Amino acid sequence: MKISIYGAGNQKFYMDTLKLHEKQGGEPPFNGGAMAIEFAKAGHDVVLSESDRSIMSEDLWKKIEESGVNVVNEDIVAAEHGGMHILTRPFSENTIKSIKEILLENIPKDSTIAITDSTPIIMIYSNVERELRLKRKDVGLISMCPNAIPGSKLYSRYIMGYKSLDGDEYATEDQFNKFIDLIKSTGREVSIKPIDIIPLMAGLPVHLTTVTLSGVLNYYKMKHVATGNSEKTSEREILYILQGLSSILETSGIRGLLKALDIESFIENAEASKLLDEQKDLESAIYVLSNLTGEFTEEIGESEIKPVSIVASQALVEEVRKTIGGSAADGMISRCKKKFLA
Repeated sequence: MKISIYGAGNQKFYMDTLKLHEKQGGEPPFNGGAMAIEFAKAGHDVVLSESDRSIMSEDLWKKIEESGVNVVNEDIVAAEHGGMHILTRPFSENTIKSIKEILLENIPKDSTIAITDSTPIIMIYSNVERELRLKRKDVGLISMCPNAIPGSKLYSRYIMGYKSLDGDEYATEDQFNKFIDLIKSTGREVSIKPIDIIPLMAGLPVHLTTVTLSGVLNYYKMKHVATGNSEKTSEREILYILQGLSSILETSGIRGLLKALDIESFIENAEASKLLDEQKDLESAIYVLSNLTGEFTEEIGESEIKPVSIVASQALVEEVRKTIGGSAADGMISRCKKKFLA
C-alpha cells in the first residue's frame, strides 16, 4: 500500500515538555514518526511529509529514514504519492486549508483521508463539503484515532469509523477496509465505532468524557439512594444539566459560563450535595473549582452572559425535520454542524 503521513510529531515537545518516554514508556520518535516506521516495517510504501526538520534530532530522522520511510518537506509530494493519506498534525484552521488547497487538489482518484486526532469527521466534512460535492466526490474521510500516542507503550490499537450515528457514510466500505487492513498488517487491534462517538473516547477529550461520565453515574446513584427517583427522571435531569452547560458555553464561552454559575455560591452548593462516601469525584471537582488560576478568573467580571434557549437538541432536530423537511432541513442541520468550528 502507498501511505502518505502528514506531520512527524514534535519530538522535543514529547520528550522535553511531556516527558512521554518517562510517563508512558516507549521510545522516540512518537506520533507520526512512529506510525511511519511501523507502516514501513510492515512492508508498505510510506512517505512522511514534514517541513520543520528541527522538531527532532538528526539521529531520529536517520532512524525514520533507515526504516524505509521517504521523508519529504512538501505536502504536495505526499499528496501525489498514493491513495491513503493520514493527517497526524494537531487540528487547526490550517488543517481545513491544507485539505482544500493541497490534498483535494492533488491526491489521486478514490483516495481516502484519515484523521488521527479527536476532531470530529463531521466537523471537517461540513467545512469541505462544497469541495467534496462539486469536485471530489470520490474522496473518502475516515476517523483513525490511536488509543495512545504512537511509540508509547500504551499504544496498542486504533478506534476507527466512517459512519455516523444518523446513518451518513463519509467513505466507501472499500476505502475504510483498506485502512483496517493497514492497521492489522502492523499487528495492532482495531475497534470500529460511529464517527460521532470516537471524539468522546479518544485523544485528550477522553479526559472530559471520563470525568463527566463518572459524575453522571455517581449522580444517578446518589439520586436513587436519596430519593428513589426512577431512572427516566434522573436521565432527564442529567440531560438538562449537560444541555444547560453546553448551551451557555456555546453562546458565552468558558468565562461566561463561570460567571453565570457564580463559582463561590456554586462551590457552597456543591459542598452541601456530598451525601455519600463514594462521591470522590465531587470532592476532586470542588478542589479544582476552588483553586482556579488567574487565566480563568481575571476576565470573568467583564464577561457577558448572552441570551440562550436551553432545549433538548435532538428533539429540536426532529422538529426541524418534521416542520421543514427535505433538503431544507438537511441544509439547516449541516450549517449548524459547521458552528462547531466557527
